[in-house]
Amino acid sequence: MQAEVSVRTYSKNDALVQERRQHIMRCAIRVFLQRGYRGTTTRELARACGMSEGAMYRYIGSKDDILHLICMERAHGADFLEAHLEQLGDVSAEEALRACLALCFKWADSTRDYNLFFNREINHFSREDRGTLLEDQTAMVHFFEKLLVRGIQAGEFQMESPIVVAHDILMKVHDWGLRRWFLRQYVTLEDYARMQVDIVLRSIRTDTLSPHVAELAGT
Repeated sequence: MQAEVSVRTYSKNDALVQERRQHIMRCAIRVFLQRGYRGTTTRELARACGMSEGAMYRYIGSKDDILHLICMERAHGADFLEAHLEQLGDVSAEEALRACLALCFKWADSTRDYNLFFNREINHFSREDRGTLLEDQTAMVHFFEKLLVRGIQAGEFQMESPIVVAHDILMKVHDWGLRRWFLRQYVTLEDYARMQVDIVLRSIRTDTLSPHVAELAGT
């Protein structure tokens, strides 16, 4: 993971700084999605936050600092999943996969504005912050790859390429975040997550593969 860049503040109250920055990020995301990052002025940002420009700059040093804070706010997905997996205790690979995917879908729904923003504005992030985001996405793929390998070793799963399946799993999660505006007309988040998990498991569980498909998956 890339080292976090220090963001200047004139306040010595750490709790207040954290609270104000969270507020600034939430407001900024909404404005950026409407006007674009480069098309948004600091005056518009301050107005959206209900602050004067001077008050806003008490907690950040520049508009680019907001990008960095947004990056660091959302760059710990793999750590979050690892902590959740540890809390699950001694469960099967299938149970772990179901639980971690359900958590991912909830995360994609609750952070949908952030995910849309990343897809639209990734080129405006610094090289270091882009690297941080890409590292976290890669770490999340490897998290699911390890779960799949664990299932293979336990005889629960069978597939040709765990890394490709892990990547495809995360793409299903991102689909909800990016296409929720369409999907929620027909299905709830919970039902969509369940259906997608079932689709994945039907394709990799050893007890649902035909003998011929299982033989091909194991080669």
